[in-house]
Amino acid sequence: MEEKLAKKHTLTLLDQARLNMTGVTDVFAFDEKVIELETSQGYLDIEGDDLHIVKMNLDSGELIVEGHVSALIYQEQNSSSKKGSLLAKLFK
Repeated sequence: MEEKLAKKHTLTLLDQARLNMTGVTDVFAFDEKVIELETSQGYLDIEGDDLHIVKMNLDSGELIVEGHVSALIYQEQNSSSKKGSLLAKLFK
């Protein structure tokens, strides 16, 4: 039986303008001011201005965001504030 390995979570922020991430497991919501997502290390809110998702591949856990990033806020993973994934909401 093959065990599911946790995806490694990394963040690389270049000049507050481009955020490269790995270990992303789900995206709950996004607009130009905030992106709410789940990583292998917990929930993460990305706050800023003119935020755009350039690349999103949940199979590999990759996410690239461009815009002005002003805050990266981690939350407890057992928080009940995140309900259902963005993709689940889109395909209801």
